[in-house]
Amino acid sequence: MRVAERFHVLLPPLDEQRRIAAILDQADELRAKRRAAIAHLDSLTEAIFLDMFGDLPKIPTRPLGEMAAVSGGLQVTPAREANPRRVPYLRVANVYRRRLDLRDVKEMGVTQRELDRTRLEPDDLLFVEGHGNSAEVGRCARWEGGPVDTVHQNHLIRARVDRSAAHPRFVEVIANLGFCTRQFARSARTTSGLNTINITNVRELRVPVPAIGDQMRFLRSLDEIGSRTSTAHGQTALLNALFASLQARAFAGEL
Repeated sequence: MRVAERFHVLLPPLDEQRRIAAILDQADELRAKRRAAIAHLDSLTEAIFLDMFGDLPKIPTRPLGEMAAVSGGLQVTPAREANPRRVPYLRVANVYRRRLDLRDVKEMGVTQRELDRTRLEPDDLLFVEGHGNSAEVGRCARWEGGPVDTVHQNHLIRARVDRSAAHPRFVEVIANLGFCTRQFARSARTTSGLNTINITNVRELRVPVPAIGDQMRFLRSLDEIGSRTSTAHGQTALLNALFASLQARAFAGEL
């Protein structure tokens, strides 16, 4: 308590505090509006699905494990530093719903056998195994290709879809809709504040599977929404960077 009493807090005049708070509030409001726009686009995706195929419970479903090879990733440990072969790997921080953030991709040491087992191929799906927010457990994104010999951490579960059964992009979209996210929410286990699913839960995920031609027709109808969503995510990233910059300048007395 006595240590805290010795700290000096520099406060600008009240009018200046109000001016800074108004600027930050305005920037934060822009971020909130952009998040709301993205949520609207996501709900539109499900509306298009229902319009094309009808109510989800009436559509035939199949366990994902019948249509895809599902497997886990590599654990990150200090012992990996001894492996001379270093490759990029994806982790939870890289995987969001229907998009990957590859701005910060780390590396780990692997053996050739591990690389052969976990190397990502285009159209592989990655599911988030655990998250503090139960709504984010099982979020899924598709690997479209990138750095050579990229692998994935064990906190991501990979599904390699058989294209004769379903289009990987179709499964990616459906896995992020409420029909599937609610399945993960029901099967998730909570330990010490962390909500988790496992490989079995991903294999047992029941996915609506219309005919391949209908899947492609649905995906074509999403193309325009997809471009708008990508733009919205890009704008959100810029707004987040702007807000962080404004905060830093405010605390430095430069705003």
